[in-house]
Amino acid sequence: MMKHLQKFHSAVAVFSFLLLASAGQQSVFADAARSRLNFDAGWSFIKGDPKGADTQAFDHSEWRQLDLPHDWSIEGPFLESHPSGAKGGYLPCGTGWYRKSFQIPVDAAGKMAFVEFDGVYMNGEVWINGHRLGKRPYGYIGFEYDLTPYLNLKGENVLAVRVDNSLQPSSRWYTGSGIYRHVWLKFTDKLRVAHWGTQISTPKITDKHAEVLVKTTIENGYDKAKKVKVTQTVVDAMGEAVVSSSKEIDLAAGKASVLEQKMHISHPALWSPKSPNLYTVRTELRDGTLLVDRYETPLGVREVVFDAKRGMLLNGESVIMKGMCNHHDLGPLGAAMWDRALERRLIMLKEMGCNAIRTAHNPPSPELLDFCNRLGFLVINETFDEWRRGWFFEQSTKTLVASKTNKGKAKQGYHLHFDEWAVKDLTDHIRRDRNHPCVIMWSVGNEVPEAQKYGELETIKQLREISHKLDPSRLVTVGCNFMAGANKTGFPEFMDIVGYNGGGESCYQYEADHIAYPERRIYASEVPHTLQTRGEYRTNGKFRIKKYQPAPLTQMEVFPETSPWYESSYDNAGVRITARDSWRLTKTLPFVAGEFRWTGFDYIGESGGWPRVIGNFGIIDLCHFPKDTYYFYQSQWTEEPMVHLLPHWTMPGKEGILVPVWCYTNGDSVELFLNGESLGVQKFTAKTDMHLEWMVPYAAGELKAVASKNGKVVATTVKRTAGPVAKFTLQADQTKLDIGRRDLSYVTVRMEDKEGNFAPKGDRWVSFEVEGPGRLVAVANGDPVSHESFQGVSVKAFNGMALAIVAPTGEEGEIVVSAHWSNMRWANPVEVKLTAHASK
Repeated sequence: MMKHLQKFHSAVAVFSFLLLASAGQQSVFADAARSRLNFDAGWSFIKGDPKGADTQAFDHSEWRQLDLPHDWSIEGPFLESHPSGAKGGYLPCGTGWYRKSFQIPVDAAGKMAFVEFDGVYMNGEVWINGHRLGKRPYGYIGFEYDLTPYLNLKGENVLAVRVDNSLQPSSRWYTGSGIYRHVWLKFTDKLRVAHWGTQISTPKITDKHAEVLVKTTIENGYDKAKKVKVTQTVVDAMGEAVVSSSKEIDLAAGKASVLEQKMHISHPALWSPKSPNLYTVRTELRDGTLLVDRYETPLGVREVVFDAKRGMLLNGESVIMKGMCNHHDLGPLGAAMWDRALERRLIMLKEMGCNAIRTAHNPPSPELLDFCNRLGFLVINETFDEWRRGWFFEQSTKTLVASKTNKGKAKQGYHLHFDEWAVKDLTDHIRRDRNHPCVIMWSVGNEVPEAQKYGELETIKQLREISHKLDPSRLVTVGCNFMAGANKTGFPEFMDIVGYNGGGESCYQYEADHIAYPERRIYASEVPHTLQTRGEYRTNGKFRIKKYQPAPLTQMEVFPETSPWYESSYDNAGVRITARDSWRLTKTLPFVAGEFRWTGFDYIGESGGWPRVIGNFGIIDLCHFPKDTYYFYQSQWTEEPMVHLLPHWTMPGKEGILVPVWCYTNGDSVELFLNGESLGVQKFTAKTDMHLEWMVPYAAGELKAVASKNGKVVATTVKRTAGPVAKFTLQADQTKLDIGRRDLSYVTVRMEDKEGNFAPKGDRWVSFEVEGPGRLVAVANGDPVSHESFQGVSVKAFNGMALAIVAPTGEEGEIVVSAHWSNMRWANPVEVKLTAHASK
């Protein structure tokens, strides 16, 4: 499944985590320039709200010791009574405190010191040595505080953070609780590049050269004027200087100035999803001959054009956005940021042919954009899910209705903070992310009823103006799910490009709107919304909007045993439109710039009600196990030969019953065999352009599909009937773990019969033990109604599979992961061996 892992892994930056010791002081400056240290290690935590925890003298010695990032909600338990409800996956929230004691490095005297949080959910309130620095309600935006005036340069310092996620529900999906992204301690000279202080664009690009425009905000924190020399150098991927420019400016005491410099790259290597070529702009400040600051900014040279008739043009070539919407949680790891887990997800999507991500519905982690730069993903960077109003489900009509008052989508959601914080949050979001070449547009809202339904247009005007001022190089959008109302209110006129959620609401609205509004730029921002549970099937599917219900595949249901809480994997469960029909529209309508399906991965929350705790929209489940629809997209979006069959072929008691057998392939024909007998060759036609299908009387044995292209066999796949579960295997996605980057190994449990055939309904319990310098981080099975703890040591397989996630503890050596049947500890365990090592 991850056969291209090494190829993409080598393209991704490895993050080195330098830990600042709390027991003593150490040097952190290789030269006189800035230093940015990872500050994740060695925190103390308590869930609760003890009085006095903000003071320096408070005793936190009895608190739990942990490293960040951390999400306390994922530790559970799942309870129907939790106020987070279906939106939050029925997990606990509440209030928690974090504290960290540390000393300042010996060579930091005279420097400015800052602490930077990439994300705290939510209401993150920060103190240093008892001094309150501030509070940030929005849990998805990063923020920085100046520690300099309050630090003890020779003694102990205490950073305290209060996190309040007690009022629920605060979102429409699982958010997690805590300091769930990375924390950084930064030291700079008083003469420095400002926080997020560069803005880089490439206004002119040709085959022969690219113009690079760099705007740099420089701050002088000294009490006297300074003459500063600013040198900016474009460096290529090999570390070689390509072009450089220098200027001298005079800065008054305590003032800031914006410097503009232009450079030209000869024969630039262009950035695109297929060739994500990157440069770095290195900014150096010198006070006389002394280097006082060095600041690096990513640069990708690319030209993005959206055309009302031709869709998207990237570097002059037509490109269809083959996109996925994703929430930020990492499945059984919760919201806590594990770089490796996020990287793994993106690699899986890349192998499927995905080239675009929509950060639904909030600012992402900085690491996501770093990975997208390097792996080659186009990103719609979204700031808000809601403004002031929300939608509610009206039971009598079974439809979504717009709120007429300022009641948000979640009772305790961002609408409570929008008026006070929206401008600040949007400003910081754009300033943080505007230099990433992967980012192609700013989405300032998602399904906002006040504008779509009621015509409140001042907000979109304000948000668009801010976006254009901060970044005139990118378009502004909003995802709209009520286009009929939006067209009446004039809302789309204030977007640069219009996002159609659910296709607008009918999924077949693109052509009518293209005719009515020929200058409108259109893309499918959130569609299709198909549902699927790994390994589950119905021949009579169900759509939430009945008028779009697909025709039954059979007169009588072939799989009546399927739980009502599970969804069919035949692409016949969803909201409005199938994955096949949605992609057919997108690829055949040239003015539709692309589509972003909901979603790439299953996610916690938005579950539809107890006992289900997971949103089952993903084409990859919570454990990173692909579902059948994953292979549909792979058949449409990739060229490497592949073929996939569904359903499984273990159906005792269904002998002789006609079963729809589907095949996804990027070949042009497939021959199907049952127990060696050909069931015929199917070819793609105008009617069967997305999948091939046979009606096969079930008989135990071997079902084989042989795919051909241009008359040559290119791929083969086999499904075999399994007997009773007799054993299981363990397979690690990687066996060498880098202790310098919080690495992970995903260990897959696979149920098999005595012959080694996969048992698609195997559901035995397995328990794990880890020996050596490793630890069990999480277990999971992808079952939407499982309430077992992700933090346990045992897991019940769901439809033949389960997962254990193992991390190194920080020392080098061999890690042995062993597993046994939970009720048979005496049996010989199954083992997989990993190696923890320090990267050179």
